[in-house]
Amino acid sequence: MMKPLVFASLIFASVFASAQNRGKPLFFPAEKNNMQILPQRFEYNLMSDSQLRLGDILIDSTKITLNIDHEVKHGYQKAHFSWPAGLIADGEVAIKNNSGIAVFSIKVDQRKLRAQAAASGDDENATRTDMATYTAEIPTTLFEDMKFFPFLKFCIFRETKGTRLYLCSEELVLQKQGQEWNIRPRVSQKNVAQININGKTVGNQGLIYLNNANEDIAFTAEMASGATLEVETRIKAVDFKDITESEDGTRLNLSAAGAEPVNNKRVRRLSDNEWQISLSKARPQVYLKGDGGIPLRQDFDIKGSLPKAKFRPQISSATSPRTYSSTVETTVVAPAGVQVSSSGDTKDTVESLGGNQTKWIMNDLESGASTRHYVKVDAAGNSYLAAYDMYRGLPFFLELSGQYNTPSGLMFGSLELQWWFENFLGINSDATRFHWGLSLERSQHLNENDDFAKVDFNNIEILWRAQEGLHFVDGSWGLSLPIQMIQGDGVSATAYGLGFFWLTPPPTEVLKKLMTWSEFKFNYLFGSSGDDFKLSSAYLVTAKGYLKMSEAFYASYGFTLNGYKYDPAAKKEDPQLGLNLGVAWKF
Repeated sequence: MMKPLVFASLIFASVFASAQNRGKPLFFPAEKNNMQILPQRFEYNLMSDSQLRLGDILIDSTKITLNIDHEVKHGYQKAHFSWPAGLIADGEVAIKNNSGIAVFSIKVDQRKLRAQAAASGDDENATRTDMATYTAEIPTTLFEDMKFFPFLKFCIFRETKGTRLYLCSEELVLQKQGQEWNIRPRVSQKNVAQININGKTVGNQGLIYLNNANEDIAFTAEMASGATLEVETRIKAVDFKDITESEDGTRLNLSAAGAEPVNNKRVRRLSDNEWQISLSKARPQVYLKGDGGIPLRQDFDIKGSLPKAKFRPQISSATSPRTYSSTVETTVVAPAGVQVSSSGDTKDTVESLGGNQTKWIMNDLESGASTRHYVKVDAAGNSYLAAYDMYRGLPFFLELSGQYNTPSGLMFGSLELQWWFENFLGINSDATRFHWGLSLERSQHLNENDDFAKVDFNNIEILWRAQEGLHFVDGSWGLSLPIQMIQGDGVSATAYGLGFFWLTPPPTEVLKKLMTWSEFKFNYLFGSSGDDFKLSSAYLVTAKGYLKMSEAFYASYGFTLNGYKYDPAAKKEDPQLGLNLGVAWKF
């Protein structure tokens, strides 16, 4: 019996030790390790009167077509739209008359869109020639009107903040052939195919360098047939966090956060915002998605030796990338043959512990910001910089608010302080780290109504959030244990209860314009102690929005609903609907 137990204990100890020693890998930022990140560039090539290449996408204007069935069902006919979809596969489809007025438009339903992916060339140098077909019903009355249009066009378009995409067909007409009306290209004098950038005509082939997210491109291409493409875009931010070279020196493994490659088949997803791709060292380039999915070419210039994955140090697995503290201490463990030392940053402290271990103290962390910290890595005769990102959150939240209640007409002024803990009770574990907080609130009545209880409230709440995270950085639902002291003229009572809260970013674009965070709270008080009076029961419901005014300040507004029952009862104990306005400060 003892041998199996001893054997099982050894296995458990081995697995536990392995998990403890696994650690968290540091990363080798590309721009700090002999790789120059060149400005992204917008590439275009008007290859012929009907073909345009943008980045890795080929657009053939002859494939922008519209056909309408002759069969009529319940006063409608089916219209079939086809277009090159490498650049735009969603948005809206519109039919425009000769005056450019949309006589029909419909938002593309992705469930009904038929997309056909196509590409030529190898995976790293593929040219995308995707096609999309969409069918929509148009009124027969519109079809009859279209017979009298001098010409018409159809467009697929999408507009978002900072981005505009319009792909329009050549001029089309309805012509009668026998007993049927068919859509045909309008016979007219050919246009001169040309490119316009920011309102100026330019050559048929070129590129534009984009250095930051504030630089816009306004691009227009007109084909000989009259088909047009309009693009307004800008780059999306990207952080090339890690670069390593393969053992044979022919490939590069690049990890980044932000703007993603256009070719999803080559991408390995690391997290919601991070990805990894393998590049040829001889030709290190990748097409990234700009705003609106526009392909922008990203090139790199290798200036020297690149680190290999086997050189990568690790830090303690208990080191969180987020903290409320101004200082974080961890242990760096280096692979065999690798030395770790100070990067030269005077803020951080790096001290050898002997062997392959080094103590690393990150000092003076900036409040409310993410900072990148480096250590020097010496391996195979070369020096590199390995990094770790640390975000210092703001643990305190102070809110001053005023509230008007109806039907009582009572007004209250409130001051609430929330304090969120990194490690509750000093315990560093998954159950305590970034889960717990404490709320202290004072609500003072500002006027009186003889029919309603004249009381003030002191609240203490222990808060627990279900998802690990930082307050007003990560959303979560949670539970609370409220304790409320109710004070009257020389008398008081203390009530206990249970609460629920839900803090989340608003779910729709419309609400995002009105608030940065939304909060719902429900507290129920079961009763109270007290010699002069007691609380029989009470409920408090709060729905509030917080609109970010700056990095530290928020405007708050919302509604409350509460009901209090006392023993002995007040003259009136009607439920109160409240309007709440305030300002909050994170620090």
